[in-house]
This record gives sequence, C-alpha cells and structure tokens, in this order.
Amino acid sequence: MKIILTTLLLVVSSGLLAQVKLWLVDPLEAIYPDTNLLSDYGDSWSAGFPQGTVVDVHIVLRLPVGEPFTFSAINDGKSLPLNCWSKLIDVPVEQNTGLDSRTEAFKGKVNPHVIRKAPFRVYEVIQPAGTNRMVGKNEFSAIRLAIPPSEFTKPGIHKIQIKIEGKDWSRQAIFRAEIHEVKIPNLSDSRFFYTNWFNLKRMEEKHAVERWTDAWFEMLKQYAEMMAHGRQNAITVPGELITLEDDRIVLDEARMLRFINVFRDAGFQYFESPHLMYRGDNDDWGDPELKVVLTKKRYYKEGGKEDVGTIVKLIKKFADKNGLSDRWLQHISDEPTEIQAECYKDIAAQVKSIYPDIRIMEATNDRDGIAGAIDLWCPLINDFQENEVFFREREKLGEKVLVYTCLIPGGKWLNRTLDMEKLRQVYFGWGAAHYNTFGYLHWGLNQYLANPFEQSVVPHPSPAASANNFLPAGDTHVIYPGKDGPLSSIRFEAHRIGIEDYEMLMKLKEQKPALSQKLIRKLFRSYTNYNTSLSDYRKMRKKLLRLL
Repeated sequence: MKIILTTLLLVVSSGLLAQVKLWLVDPLEAIYPDTNLLSDYGDSWSAGFPQGTVVDVHIVLRLPVGEPFTFSAINDGKSLPLNCWSKLIDVPVEQNTGLDSRTEAFKGKVNPHVIRKAPFRVYEVIQPAGTNRMVGKNEFSAIRLAIPPSEFTKPGIHKIQIKIEGKDWSRQAIFRAEIHEVKIPNLSDSRFFYTNWFNLKRMEEKHAVERWTDAWFEMLKQYAEMMAHGRQNAITVPGELITLEDDRIVLDEARMLRFINVFRDAGFQYFESPHLMYRGDNDDWGDPELKVVLTKKRYYKEGGKEDVGTIVKLIKKFADKNGLSDRWLQHISDEPTEIQAECYKDIAAQVKSIYPDIRIMEATNDRDGIAGAIDLWCPLINDFQENEVFFREREKLGEKVLVYTCLIPGGKWLNRTLDMEKLRQVYFGWGAAHYNTFGYLHWGLNQYLANPFEQSVVPHPSPAASANNFLPAGDTHVIYPGKDGPLSSIRFEAHRIGIEDYEMLMKLKEQKPALSQKLIRKLFRSYTNYNTSLSDYRKMRKKLLRLL
C-alpha cells in the first residue's frame, strides 16, 4: 500500500511539474492573463542597459490556478532584496482605439493597428510584491524583476539567477544583463522636456489625504518621486494658489514654494503656471474673446486685461525671488484656434511686456494665427508631421517644438493607449531625436474618470459629447493609485526607456551625427513609419550602447 501511495504522489508531482512553464520575457512585450505566444522566449534572456537605470525583465508562468509559488534571484553571488520584485496586475481593454481618434465606436471604422481585438485583458500595473510568495490567479501569471543601479558595482555582463519554486517543483532561469559604461544623466540635467498633467483631486480621493496637510505633502512627495523615476521633469502649479480675496488677487507664496520644492528636490526643471484664460464656462469655441479663469471676466469688455496684468506681476515677483525665473512656463489658453488667435496674441504680448523672460507654452491647434505669440509650441504629433515646414521656420526664430497626444491620433500613429505596442511609447524618445524636437506632453497622468483597475475606456467627459464618444483605453492615466501610494505601469516604464534612449541618441549625435541618424532610421522614420520588432529594437539599442 505504501508503495502504491508513493507511486501515486510521484505521478501527481511529475504531472504538476510538466504543467508548470516559465519564460523570461522582454518588458516591452505585451502579456495577457489568458493566452500568449511566447515561442521567441525561454528560460534565458539577455539585454544591454546603460548605467543609472533600472535593469528589468518579466517572468511569465503558466501553472494551475491556485498554485502557490515563491521567487528569488541572485546577482553576483548576492541575493536580491524583496523590493526588486513586483506583481503585474491585468486591466481590461473594452474597446479598441479608433482608426483616427477615440475608439472604433466613434466612426465605426476598424483599426487594424492594434495588438489584439477588444475586449481583452492585458498585464499593465506594477505592484510591489510585498512578499516573495504568490498564487497563480490566471492561466498565465506575471511578475517583474527590476534591479536598481545600486545593485551593480561595475559595468560588464551580470548573470542573474532566477528561481521559482512550488511545493513539489522548481524552475530556474538566467537573465544576462550587460551594463555598459554610458551613463544616463540625472533628471535635473535631462535634455528631454516631459510633462504629464497631474490631478491633485484624484490623488486626494484615492489616498484619503487633505490638501495642504503634512500627510498630503508626504503623498505628494511619493507622486513626485514616481514621476521623476519616469523621467518627467515638469509639473503644473496648482491654480488655486492665486486667488481672489475681497476682490483682490493674491498669490500664496508659502504654499506655492513648498509645493514647488517637493518637485525641485526630485530633480524637476520646469514649473508650468496654469492657464490664465479659457473659453468660458460653456466652452464656447466660437467666441473670439477669451475669459480670465480666475475672475471669469472677458479680456476686452469686462476688465480682464487688468486682471491678467496683476496675475503676471505676482508670478514674476515670486519667480524672481525664488530662483525660478528661467524655469517658469506660462500657459495662456488651451488649444487656441484661429477664432481666438487675435485675443490670444494680445494677451501674450501683455504677458511678455510684464515678464520678458517668461516662456509661453501651449498645446496648439492653430498655427499661422498665433505665430509670434508662443515660445514652446506643442502640436499634436500628426499636426507636427503634416506641417513640419511651418514648425521648422518657427525654430529658426528661436522657438522650440514639443509634441503631444491625447485621444488623438489613433491608427498607426504613436500614442500610448493600452492596445498599442509598448514600443510606440519608447519611440517618442526616438522621434524627438529624429526630428530634434524638445519633448512630449500628455494630459493624463492620473485623470481617472472611473476605477482604472476595472475600467479603461470611459465616456468623453464633455456634456456635448455623443453617446459613441469614448476616450481610448488608458488615455486618462499612465500610473495607478495603490493602497499606500502611486503605482507605475508598463506603459509608463516604456516611456521612461524611450527618454533614456533619447539621451543616448543625442549624445551620439553630438559625436557622430550622420551615424546617429542612420541608426535612428533603422527603427524610426516617422510617427507612422517605425519598426515594431522587439528583436530589432534590442539589437539597435545594443549597438547604440556599444557605440557610446
């Protein structure tokens, strides 16, 4: 009887062992909880990395649901700490991104340029493991090993041994990380302008902190550090710090400085002053006269011009006093059109007359009408690509150009919605190096309109939006609210990698411009013409690292 039971246990054990599969997967590869094609991967993976960045790999496991397992890794004979490990959490993609914008529902056109047809779920959220034990919850489970630069004492090839163990089974894998001598600059020295608009109210709701309290500033610091990790180096200053008190416009210097210093300490370089003007509470795009956000007054007819003067004088005084004169950026009115162009130019001229060194930055839809009023142009990538001649002429006058995306554009264009290749996020850095543009802006760091773990596609928030008008999957956010602070995402990390690539490409461009451009064009030729092969990307990145 004992022999029979032992034999049965061995059969069960060997059966379970046969069911357990392990792959080391490129962090830029899309991973799904239900089905994956992983024929290009196995129990070993290698990649090159610069110094000063995270060294990461994803581990995908196929094992029975409910099966517990533990994980560990050794680098250079030393066990890696638990804080190197994260769980990957999947989120839904309810609709595919549209062929030109929004989702396919908007115009009813099928978008063939997606990684998978919706609905589906994809691994996206990076949640610190907290423990080295997990339980399989899907057909495919996924974890992340991300090793900080402090764990590598010198350049060279580091053989990282990974071990995954269950009750009666174990799997081992080898991650070879080649650390090159080239170093990514500190954020405070970054040449790439990068901003994601940050929603303070959403931070407060998700973490139950009250504005301006010490607990609030502690949480703000966590968010600043998360943004800095992703190479974001610009932040919008809360508009409420300039207020009306007894019909007098005042600036709260103490709170503004404390807010700014949280980000300055994290390495941020730029501080964006909120929009001075808007199209009014009814969002009237057909009205040529802009209104002051703070006082609601029309610029010409109701004394808004005087309010603008007062606000800009207060900003200049604060910036000069606190060493921010060369770091201050001013938004005037979001996405001005030809209709508001004359009013916009008059306001810009007034702002410059008071604060000549201030740089006016705007996400723009118009071009010729507002030419001469903007220092930092921020067109949509399709607008830039289709009107590159115009923007090159502006650059000759000393103006700079960065690009942005939002719910537009879709199809083959670069964007960072959840049903696009992660390489598209990486290529924002390559695009900036190719076009010599200044950086990137996105409206959605954490602009949640629903629980982002449960819903990725949300209705357009405009009251005038039609029933088929949705924001595409993940457009509202690129980080997630964790229990104790913000959580990164695979898209956010991919964007970081692209910015790090930009720093290296620009360094190579300084040394060997022709070679740099030749290398870029192997992968990226325009915002709609790029190579989506991860294998080719890794080869070119390795070549870039070796050239440097």
